Amino acid sequence: PLVLEAVPPASHSLETTATGPAGGPVTTLTVHLGAPGHPDPIVLQTGRVGRQAAGAVTLTRGDTVLYATAARDSRPKDNIDFLPLSVDHQERFSSAGLTSGSYNKRDGRPAEHEILTCRLIDRPLRPLIADGWRHETQLLSWVLSYDGVRSCDPLAITASAAALWISDVPLSKPVAAAMVGYVDGQLVLNPTNEQMERSRLHLTVAGTKDAVLMIEGAADFLPEETMVEAVTFGHEAIKVLCAGLEDFGKAVGREKKYDTIVHPPEGLQEAVDRYADDVMEMYTNVAENKDEEGKKMKELQNRVLESLEGAYPEQESAIKGAFKDLLCRKMFELAKSTGKRCDGRGLDEVRRIDSETGILPRVHGSALFTRGETQSIATATLGDSGMKQKIDSIDGGDSKRFYLQYTFPPSCVGETGRTGAPGRREVGHGNLAERALAPILPSEEDFPYSIRIESLITESHGSSSMASVCGGCLALMDAGVPIKSPVAGIAMGMLIGDKGGVSDDNAVIVSDILGTEDALGSMDFKVAGDRQGITTFQLDIKCEGLTVETMSKALQQAKEGRLHILDKMGEALEEPRPTLPDTVPKIGQFQIKEESIGKVIGPGGKQIRAIIEDFALTNMNVAEDGSIQLSGMNATKLEMAEAFVKDLVAGGGSGGGGGGGGRRSAR
Repeated sequence: PLVLEAVPPASHSLETTATGPAGGPVTTLTVHLGAPGHPDPIVLQTGRVGRQAAGAVTLTRGDTVLYATAARDSRPKDNIDFLPLSVDHQERFSSAGLTSGSYNKRDGRPAEHEILTCRLIDRPLRPLIADGWRHETQLLSWVLSYDGVRSCDPLAITASAAALWISDVPLSKPVAAAMVGYVDGQLVLNPTNEQMERSRLHLTVAGTKDAVLMIEGAADFLPEETMVEAVTFGHEAIKVLCAGLEDFGKAVGREKKYDTIVHPPEGLQEAVDRYADDVMEMYTNVAENKDEEGKKMKELQNRVLESLEGAYPEQESAIKGAFKDLLCRKMFELAKSTGKRCDGRGLDEVRRIDSETGILPRVHGSALFTRGETQSIATATLGDSGMKQKIDSIDGGDSKRFYLQYTFPPSCVGETGRTGAPGRREVGHGNLAERALAPILPSEEDFPYSIRIESLITESHGSSSMASVCGGCLALMDAGVPIKSPVAGIAMGMLIGDKGGVSDDNAVIVSDILGTEDALGSMDFKVAGDRQGITTFQLDIKCEGLTVETMSKALQQAKEGRLHILDKMGEALEEPRPTLPDTVPKIGQFQIKEESIGKVIGPGGKQIRAIIEDFALTNMNVAEDGSIQLSGMNATKLEMAEAFVKDLVAGGGSGGGGGGGGRRSAR
């Protein structure tokens, strides 16, 4: 069993010294989290580096050092109705004594894991910046030194949040993050990378001292009760960090800048609220589809704009904001008073589900999954080890045997727009669906194929990432992949009367949210798993936080919806097909001695190329430990190639291939 070393009790201390450039003040916050197995304190410091940014900190834990800044433009942007916040994070290869493998040896465009970290930083901070803040705001963070012991992700969130907290950007509360693992039946705070390899849980939690703002992670079929315990456990560490950050802000924080915040004109909300009955009538007269719903909402908004533009000239953006606030409150009132939603469903009702498999004849596995007006075409492709996705990171080179790629074209919502390289949202949604499916795959020893799933979203009206989970699972089964059990995903929403507060007993939880409910609600909580437990989860909040009680209720309601979706998926395909399609390459594996590898490869790779050509192989991979994987469409040729290689390393091979029974012709 795991033994965790004792640590000092939870505490924080603050110190200011005249050790900065030109003898300037340097303020250091040292936080002991008090969690067994986490002996290193988290040390935040400001005043020594980055003094021209609005806020700048270094964060140190052990030999890991991060640097984070917050900066803003001096003037607010005109004619926008959103928060112009951007986040970038870079794990410098030099932090681990490495150099980028790129041609010019310079760290370049962000890797997928860096994009995912940017999203982790953005999501808990965005809802806590004051409404009406229109200054371009940028959060930057770098890993400057990496000890290779623990993940830097929660540190990146905490460092960026601290830089923002001590700046003059109006962040309402300090925010911090923690990682939680589940090893040998016990919860572990900020586990080591070695412990994470044994952990059944990979959870990142961010929040304030009062409530949880964001959770993200994957699990090995853990029950809902364990998930709630893990979030509570992580939040205790966040409370300790936030208490320290509060004192840090009092000591060095700049005065928050509220004088440029755009406030709606006095009396505007009351004027818009006169259309409350019209909004309720629109909600109760249920639209047949997304287009009709959008048209009705747009028509009512235009009526409001036309009636108020005289009294409030050049305030179109403010009127639209007040109208959205009215839509949010009335959507909550409808659900609370009638138990019905704007599309006529009950609070826990899932939209109609239609599933088909085997829709593409030459594809290894395919499925069309439709839930209401959200639809995904999912495909599964099987290949040899050469199909693995290569990863270059500060933990060293690695490869992924399974990966899911998600595409959200503008046509899926009836629009035109940019296509090409995936955006951050597509990377995040694909990773979420990938984590949902990874635990159900057979081991590489039992099933030596590399697996690629693609999810092409063809229609979208709420939670296309969870449609990708369902479609991807069906595509795997259609391809004959012997998965452990089917999984499904569902997105939960929350409606509350006051979006500025923390969720309470009055909150309404809704299952399988529409795009409209996502836009007007206060929560997007995606949960995926099988009938026994959870495999992945992602929580985003637009209010000031989610209580553990509300989250527990949402998880239980999500389980009921997940079981219903699994039943519907089973009507299309109950279990994996018994055989692989003929279009899947055959794979053979065997072992040779390491000292014989040179014989198989030959000078300049001449021998291995000859074997591939003469035996009509798709690929041949020789690993450093002497394990060999052959792939090809002809099983007989595969056996002949294996026999030839074994003969070659035994000393009997002539150096040619001879797959056709004769000598290769000269070229």
